[in-house]
Amino acid sequence: MKVLFDLFPLLVFFGAYATVDIFFATAAMMVATTLQVAWVWLKHRKIEKVLLISFVAIIVFGSMTLLLHDKRFIMIKPTIVYWIMSGALLVSHLWFHKNPIRLMMEKHFDAPEQVWKQWLFVWAAFFGAMGVVNLFVAYTFSEDIWVKFKVFGTLAMSLALAFLQGWRLMRYARPETTD
Repeated sequence: MKVLFDLFPLLVFFGAYATVDIFFATAAMMVATTLQVAWVWLKHRKIEKVLLISFVAIIVFGSMTLLLHDKRFIMIKPTIVYWIMSGALLVSHLWFHKNPIRLMMEKHFDAPEQVWKQWLFVWAAFFGAMGVVNLFVAYTFSEDIWVKFKVFGTLAMSLALAFLQGWRLMRYARPETTD
């Protein structure tokens, strides 16, 4: 259920794009993301950093897209978010000696520090590369291809890496406890 909730703005964007155009889809995604953030705030009284970064990027780049009637702004938004994510992972590790990947997963896996460090760099490289690939698709292919890539391609690649990570970490899985 959380996966569908997280994908809600993207699904709204795709549905709106399929029925109208990229500008309507951008506005719909802005509304959907605002509703998503409001719901999370009302329910938990805090907003995860990833959701906050995405929200700000959607509002800023979506507004520029609509005000200037230029789709390039919403098309580069994923690149900016991916590069922020990549940079945040690296800064967390290098300057603050924290590993967000480990912090998210260590209650399920008891992997050695070197393994967590490798996965941090894998995800940082993945996000950096995804930013480049998004720009390539946005500026090389049609708008329709970019939308399909954004909705299905990036999701498939992210799920594939998450699956690979889970599979590789299974040898370090902590036994389930019954409390």
